[in-house]
Amino acid sequence: MPRENRAGPAVRSDLEIVPTVYDGEEAFLIRDGLGLIEKPIVVQREALAVLGLLDGSRTALDIEAELVRRRGGELIGASLIEELLESLDATHVLDTPRFRRARRKLIEEYGRAPVREAFLAGQSYPAEEKALRDYLRGVLADGAKAGSPADPERTLALAAPHIELQTGNRVFGRAYASLRGLSPDIIVLLGTGHSLQDGHYSLTDKDFQTPLGRVRTDQACIAALRDAGGPTVAPSDIAHRREHSLEFQILFLQELFGRRFSIVPVLCGSFHAELGRAARPSDIPGVDAFTGALREIVREGGGRVLCVAGIDFSHIGPKFGHRDDAAALLAAASRHDGALIEAARRGDVAGLWALTRKNGDRYNFCGFSALATLLEVLPEARGTVMAYDFWREEPTRSAVSYAAILFERA
Repeated sequence: MPRENRAGPAVRSDLEIVPTVYDGEEAFLIRDGLGLIEKPIVVQREALAVLGLLDGSRTALDIEAELVRRRGGELIGASLIEELLESLDATHVLDTPRFRRARRKLIEEYGRAPVREAFLAGQSYPAEEKALRDYLRGVLADGAKAGSPADPERTLALAAPHIELQTGNRVFGRAYASLRGLSPDIIVLLGTGHSLQDGHYSLTDKDFQTPLGRVRTDQACIAALRDAGGPTVAPSDIAHRREHSLEFQILFLQELFGRRFSIVPVLCGSFHAELGRAARPSDIPGVDAFTGALREIVREGGGRVLCVAGIDFSHIGPKFGHRDDAAALLAAASRHDGALIEAARRGDVAGLWALTRKNGDRYNFCGFSALATLLEVLPEARGTVMAYDFWREEPTRSAVSYAAILFERA
């Protein structure tokens, strides 16, 4: 009698699963940008083998049979597999009705919140105002020693890192010290939406709270973008809840400009599914209208509008899916970064797109969608590279590159 055809459990597609070593053994670290998994989970040994089989096509019996086959006929108790699956489900690792209910509840609760609270205060930077101001002023003072301020009459945008502050403080400092002397009324923030799944962009009406105070969002601009973007804008703003790529930028902007500006916070989702079908963001239905509306906001604002993109470049090594260590990839990744930065510097959004498509984004360019959007919105911008660096994470044999680029009117 044929076995019933039914789907099996699957690991959530939105989790970050990072290879690591735990107690001297191969393991995976599971992180959840959505936040249902509060602390990273370490998975190893038998659980590691099971995790690799959870693709939605296998039942618990299929998984048991496959593990027995891999072990040369050694039996495994079906109850152990069931217990493991229940544990993974209870911790929201699996895409199940339990997870979807929890996700829906989290989205609804966050949607009712009036303010986006600082998520990384006390973790990535001081939670106390004076300590944070002292830290930011130190970073900016060091950055000011490396160059002169930008021309307020010509400055259009800044690309700064979104890597951890302590790691990238030299490049953060060089980036934001260049903005001394500017006085924008509106700042358009473009960040990488690391957990954004259901749209090319995510907007939020929420004000942003940090230890330095509350930053207002520009409701009129956000409404115009939401109307223009239609279905390309995610239906909820949950992607903003734990996202750091905008949070870090806001701290420096508050220190530089106080409370006199409002923000238009935009998280950019992946464009990778469109690489083979489009030659630039404006070729994507919906994205063209969104970037056009954003371009109009900048144009109407004249010199009162500043754009800031929080982006990183290459992510290389086993932590990011490569078989080779970062050391073996570093030279090639740096050359590729150089080509991407040169395209950005020229304002060549089609060139940036073509470079990413050509190598299939082999080096995991984290800021691709945000930088491509910036170039689409500011066709007249030309960039100056102020700093570039790599951070190496020795325990995972991986690395991340990042840069500071100032864009001025050609």
